[in-house]
Amino acid sequence: MKKLIILLAIPLLIYGAYKLVYPTYNWNQKLTLVVDTPDGVKTGSSVVNIWVRYRPQILPDASGVFNGMRGEATVVDLGGGRTLFALLQGSGAMTERVFGANDPDLWYESGSTRKRKATPVPPDALPMLVTFDDVTDPKSVRLVDPADLAASFGAGYALREVTLEITRERVTTGVVEGVLGWWKPENKPVKLEGPMWDWKHPDFDISQALRIRDFIKGEK
Repeated sequence: MKKLIILLAIPLLIYGAYKLVYPTYNWNQKLTLVVDTPDGVKTGSSVVNIWVRYRPQILPDASGVFNGMRGEATVVDLGGGRTLFALLQGSGAMTERVFGANDPDLWYESGSTRKRKATPVPPDALPMLVTFDDVTDPKSVRLVDPADLAASFGAGYALREVTLEITRERVTTGVVEGVLGWWKPENKPVKLEGPMWDWKHPDFDISQALRIRDFIKGEK
């Protein structure tokens, strides 16, 4: 009986040691945009799930860190048919920028986080912002300069504040589909599929560069 217990305990000990050396972190973070408009302040928020897994680095050039997310872009209804999207692209990197650590172990502990309060996102850490001239036409997508919303939406529009917080709220779903009527998982818009490359390039075409996963990412 003792031998059986020992045999059963060994795999558990090995697994426990592995998870201690190569942990997995999982948290929900909420991005909130506050925008000044001629009709008053408008806000939009979205909660995404972020996960980071550490694994043995078998090959010298291979990364021992794997990460990903699920959720959707942050949507701000500005009124008058105008909508601002903060894309998922770059959202994962915001955590370490905002909370001042590139190692989750420094702010994540025992299934909870040490920092939870909404914290301002630095301008250079913002995710890509876009809008659509016509939300029914995926080809009408345009980049939005976070420092000059008026150039995209007109006088009186300005990005007042962007914050990030760690939360236990559920991952946001269904908002993007509700705004973009043409959005259907089984009928992905071709013009929003393609390789992402330098958006400062003179031939950059954002409608060709954006991917579906910049707006929505499914289960991990």
